[in-house]
Amino acid sequence: MNQPNILLIVLDTARASRVYDADVMPNLNSFAGEAAVYHNAFTTAPWSLSSHASLFTGQYTSDHRTHANTPQFSPDTPTLASRLDGAGYETLAYSNNFWVSPSFGFDSGFDEYHVGWELFDGGESFAEVGKEHTDLADQLRAFAPKLASSNGLKTLANALFLVTLWDRYDSGAWRTTRQAKQWVRNADDPFFMFLNYHEPHLEYDPPGSYTTEVAPVGMSPPEAGDVNQEAWAYVTGEVEMDESDFRRLRTLYDAELRYLDSRLGELFETLGSEGRLEDTLVVVTSDHGENLGEHDLMAHQYCLYDTLLHVPLIVRGPGVEPGDRDGLVELRDLYRTLLETAGCDTEGQPTRDIRGHPDREAVAAEYWTPPCPTTELRDTYGDLPERVQKFDRGLQAVRTQEWKLVLGTDGSCQLYNVLEDPDELTEVSGSNPDVVEELTERLQTRLDPITTDHHSSTDPDVSPVISNRLEDLGYI
Repeated sequence: MNQPNILLIVLDTARASRVYDADVMPNLNSFAGEAAVYHNAFTTAPWSLSSHASLFTGQYTSDHRTHANTPQFSPDTPTLASRLDGAGYETLAYSNNFWVSPSFGFDSGFDEYHVGWELFDGGESFAEVGKEHTDLADQLRAFAPKLASSNGLKTLANALFLVTLWDRYDSGAWRTTRQAKQWVRNADDPFFMFLNYHEPHLEYDPPGSYTTEVAPVGMSPPEAGDVNQEAWAYVTGEVEMDESDFRRLRTLYDAELRYLDSRLGELFETLGSEGRLEDTLVVVTSDHGENLGEHDLMAHQYCLYDTLLHVPLIVRGPGVEPGDRDGLVELRDLYRTLLETAGCDTEGQPTRDIRGHPDREAVAAEYWTPPCPTTELRDTYGDLPERVQKFDRGLQAVRTQEWKLVLGTDGSCQLYNVLEDPDELTEVSGSNPDVVEELTERLQTRLDPITTDHHSSTDPDVSPVISNRLEDLGYI
């Protein structure tokens, strides 16, 4: 094929170290045996909204400006889907992440964009009613006339599905895989398919026997209710957790990945049986990682440690030589890689085609402002520990193979020798001023500064229904 099909799979919140463990994800690691595996791939932002915006534009947050204060994705550069649509691709998407949805503008360029919390296409969105009506009674009154329309039953079914059944069994992986397999069988060539799987995002509640399969020897398989999963309760000190708690939490996290791996195995099998595997460039990655007790943190806010920035990246298909890649790459490099795969013009695009053997001198990341500011934590948990009070800040980081520098809008400076200290436990800026100076200059040439205006916290302008779900997931 002159234009191979492209399948882009994002495993939301998946840490590279766990994804690359064949005991956790055997199907994916078997699939990776004939793929390029990038061991030093890094995202440009530690949470979904900004990192997906970078994935779809090839830009840093400084450029696309999609973050907690400006959550609407409306870039001034053509999106990946728009470019591929213009190149003759059928463009399809299925997302289970509320941030990565039409409500925030991510459907630009897609012929079809489905979200996991809507049971049927064609119905009115109950969530959209909340943009004009915040009171539940007013929402219901505004929503009632829509039930009389031709799509009324679908609308009602979607509303009921969202608030009752959507994430009872899993976080959408079963329906996503089912939809993707249908598309693989029926989509015209060439197609671009984007899938966002929400496993293993909090809450970790894997179905079936998957916890038993990954539980360490001697551990009784934990259940979701056996350990605290309220990230902010732990971070603020409201709930104390010890190493045994985090062992259970990590086991549940691995079990979520193990379950997701079974769904990916089904999808890969369908690609093979339908004869489409050899003509499809398959990319499996993550938007960011997760803190599981490291640095006294849970979930994925308030820091730029590698626990959040280091992501898996597996690329298999036409033009890709299988094998390990140890050079530094950025998640945003996929923008150019996929465009060049499709034969699109990429002149002037600063990112790289990673199908060869890339080796950036450095990678960079940004966290402009937390979607859950400390004011929200204070309203819920009262007085905050001193270290938590410092979290309401912007962060920028630059990383080489040896060093990592993190600068904050509060004037903070952290330097780590990641070659000798990969867990980033010992801050060494005071004894390495020359390294700090060099990396600061490199950072300033790569990223625009985060200003006070951009850092000030405001509530996103979204419907109460979606806002409530984002709150359930620990974002706001």
